[in-house]
This record gives sequence, C-alpha cells and structure tokens, in this order.
Amino acid sequence: MAVKEYQQELKELLKNHFSNEDVKTEWRTKMKKGLYSPRVDVAIGPFAVDEGVRYTLEHSDMFNRHLSLFHRLVEQHLINLNIITEDTSNEQKQFLMEKKMQEIQWTNLNGRCFLAIEVENKISRKHLMGGAVNAAVLGKIGIAVGFTKDKHKAFLNLYRYFQFLKDVEKPTFKTDNLLIISASQLVDILDN
Repeated sequence: MAVKEYQQELKELLKNHFSNEDVKTEWRTKMKKGLYSPRVDVAIGPFAVDEGVRYTLEHSDMFNRHLSLFHRLVEQHLINLNIITEDTSNEQKQFLMEKKMQEIQWTNLNGRCFLAIEVENKISRKHLMGGAVNAAVLGKIGIAVGFTKDKHKAFLNLYRYFQFLKDVEKPTFKTDNLLIISASQLVDILDN
C-alpha cells in the first residue's frame, strides 16, 4: 500500500469516529502572506484558518466525546516508548495514562485543527522532525506515524530526544500533545 492510499484509509476510518466533522487529506494551513504554510497528511476540523479564530472549546468538547479512542491511542503511545511495560503496576499505569491524557488535552489550546496526523515514509530525519513539529503545532492533538518500521523507530527516538532535552533543561520543542503510533497500530485502533 502506498502512503496516499494509507491516508485515504485513515480518512475513511476517522470519518467513522468523527462523523460530524470535516476530515481532510493533504490539508494546507492558511498563513499570512510570506509565511511557510505547512501541509498535514490527514487532519480533522474544525479548522481555524482565519486570523483570530480559535476553536478551543469545540476541540475540548471533541476530545471529551472521544475519550475512549484517545485512551487507546495514549496507551499504545506509552507502550511504544516502553513507558508502560508488562511490569508496570495497575496504579502506575493509571497514573501514567492520566498524566498523558491531561497533557494532550491541555498543551495546545490554539490548534489550527483538532487532530493533525503526519505520515512519514521515505524522508530524512530532519524532515521527520519537521513532520513531528507540524503535527504537534497545528493539531490540538498531533499523531506522528512512521509508515515503515524504520520511520516508526526514528519517530520514537526523536520523541525520546525531545524528552531528554527537556529533562536536562535545554531549549527544546514541547511534545506533550504528540503521540507516536505505527501505521498498523493506528489502523487497528481506529478499526475497533
């Protein structure tokens, strides 16, 4: 399957969950003239494209209406990063899950869209970083999808790198609203 076909599959699966919302592939943000205007592989509205427009309350409401979906996504993200393992106690797992749920809910209150998904396949690590940043900046919730095992692993390493920089108090990009999910994992979660 090609990336474009995968994007279309995601679009259809997301429409099943977010039937009242606009789901777009290759969504381009509308920025001021002369500013870089990133494109997101798959995005869910409402889309705040006009100056001064925000959908903070609408995005929060959407998050709360789809808690079970985001709970599954957060759990998979934490498993992917080995933050939750078979040895994690139920109490610790619950604490870690709640902490990440709070982070994705409250980090980006000015998302240009509700959900921004970047799917990366044959790109450099620098472009991979740009995809992760775009997903987190543009979406209330960002999802970085490595289309191949190598790109999934690269996203996980990038996420760990950002966390390391934060831990040692270096200037870094805030990834609290970003989830790292593999291509097959995202389809499985959306399909159930």
